[in-house]
Amino acid sequence: MNILIGYGNSLCRSFVENHLAAEDDSVTIRAVGSMQDIFRAIKDNLHLDMIALDLEMPDMRGLSSLVDVRQKLIRQIPVALIGPNASRRTIRNMLMAKASGYLTYSMESGATLNAIKLIASGEVFVPAETITDEDVMFGDNSLTGREHDVLSGLLSGQSNKEIARHLNLSEVTIKHHLKGLRSKLGAKNRTHAVCRAIELGIS
Repeated sequence: MNILIGYGNSLCRSFVENHLAAEDDSVTIRAVGSMQDIFRAIKDNLHLDMIALDLEMPDMRGLSSLVDVRQKLIRQIPVALIGPNASRRTIRNMLMAKASGYLTYSMESGATLNAIKLIASGEVFVPAETITDEDVMFGDNSLTGREHDVLSGLLSGQSNKEIARHLNLSEVTIKHHLKGLRSKLGAKNRTHAVCRAIELGIS
């Protein structure tokens, strides 16, 4: 698994590149310091599995840079963003702009590496601090207990198979609950369901 990370802070770049995946032979991380370096790496390397962009890089232009990176990719891969703790609305906007997740500076190294691997595998990762305990109801369409369970799995970046294993249910059953969940949230897909849940404050 080859990961490219753009980080504005040189000390963070050194740690990410030399220590973050030191004990995991399946992950190779390259860290660069600017969007220009990111664009060069995209052009030269077709074997990347994921890209993460620090919002504090000197030439980073927020979601515009995210869009630029996605447009320049020959092969579409997950692109996540890195930054400080953010509001649910801000993270929702990132996901709607097709970011594959959001990593915060406050995350521990082990959690960061696990999140990177989840995103690289095609899942969406949202930091736990954006999830509240507020229970939002939809009239007669309130979420069932199982739908809440499935939503919690989605918000944790789990695949259908992992959610099924955790809940001791079949993947077919999980897909059934996911369909109902998407319908009640007005979501087109898994990523949109995560966006809607964050927007509405559902956990």
